[in-house]
Amino acid sequence: MRKLILFLIVCLSFSSKAQQSWNQVWATPIDADAVWDVDQAGNIYLVNGQSITKLDTVGKQLLTQSTKSMGTIAKIDASNWLKIAIFSEEQQRVCYLDNALALQPNCIDLTELGVNLAQHFSTSAQTDRIWIFDQLNSELQLITIRNSQRQIIQNLAALVDLGTVLQLVEFQNKLYLFDNGGQVITLDNFGSFLSASSVTGTHIQPFSTGFLASDKQFIRFTDEETEELTPFFELPSGEEIKWFCFVGQRLFVSTETQLIGFELNH
Repeated sequence: MRKLILFLIVCLSFSSKAQQSWNQVWATPIDADAVWDVDQAGNIYLVNGQSITKLDTVGKQLLTQSTKSMGTIAKIDASNWLKIAIFSEEQQRVCYLDNALALQPNCIDLTELGVNLAQHFSTSAQTDRIWIFDQLNSELQLITIRNSQRQIIQNLAALVDLGTVLQLVEFQNKLYLFDNGGQVITLDNFGSFLSASSVTGTHIQPFSTGFLASDKQFIRFTDEETEELTPFFELPSGEEIKWFCFVGQRLFVSTETQLIGFELNH
């Protein structure tokens, strides 16, 4: 979860930002299967090839470490900048790095916790808990790490007509599941159903009263109640946006070939 102060800043200034232009600050080449996330200070944690690199807000490399022992990394979650979470679907493990990229002891082996096959992972604001989604069995699990207790919601696809999940993310004490049909299912922090919304796009970020969503080279804001679309950003190159993250005054966007940092033009 991004810190509340940043959330309030972007919420209060959203309407003006939608009308402003963006300046490209930096860009770096990446592989098509690279994964990354941004902490609340705007630092980027990028897994590209067999290494993880920490970049500052202007794209300068600060630190780098090998990820060979961690297997293929499917997701980085930098919501807690002191405890960067990395998820390996290949190894079915969740490990943690400090903000100097040092691997912390005692990685979480999900198979030892009784998880059959985790495809999606998210940290929680409740720091001793993690969310796991098993697409094959359509199970959502909230795992308390300190005692290995699991709260399981079974057959979620039938309960909420869920398709193939593309994203699992907790924000502001709510959990969001985004599927391949453009549906966003919102649950509370105990897994109880709250709402379902429709969003046009392939990647979302919960924001203000709705969602930012990327669709081809565009990012638009969808209001959850009215489903009204508001233009937010267009990638000048026309390339398709695979992933993005908006933090404070900065927007980070990746395509098949590069990761790019933008800031608002005042």
